[in-house]
Amino acid sequence: MDFLIVSDTHGRRDRLAEVLERSPADILLFLGDGLRDLDLVPDDYTLCAVRGNCDFFSAADTPEERVEQFGATRIFMTHGHRYGVKGGLGAALSAAVRQNADVLLYGHTHVPQSFTLAAGEQVGDRCLQKPLLVICPGSLGEPRDGKPSFATLTVRENGMLAGFGFL
Repeated sequence: MDFLIVSDTHGRRDRLAEVLERSPADILLFLGDGLRDLDLVPDDYTLCAVRGNCDFFSAADTPEERVEQFGATRIFMTHGHRYGVKGGLGAALSAAVRQNADVLLYGHTHVPQSFTLAAGEQVGDRCLQKPLLVICPGSLGEPRDGKPSFATLTVRENGMLAGFGFL
């Protein structure tokens, strides 16, 4: 499976359209702050979205967090503002572990980041029983470093691979 991971478009529909056109993925995971921009997503995409702190007028029925199961891969999605991700990832990591996630996706920081916590590492009061892949795609709309970014995730039987793209 190939996933496109986007967050924080903040009205930059042109950038979202460009990324959608370039991406070979058919699953879009959107991490909030730009729900209004999603009306341009083609119907052939599977779309899973969460609401961000700036999505107050958009899709009140869109959850602030969600867990999605794709085959054997369990993904915990959050915008991150409720977990204080700008100050650290501890609360978001703990929430992902409580959800038995394989992948934690978050936005809000506008800074791309990816790393893996190994099985056996301590997260809060729990010891990881399996690896946890953590991804923040950065921001297409208002990047902190000036480079609009998105993430990709490829899941195969033998593992997962995360990557970044920049406009």
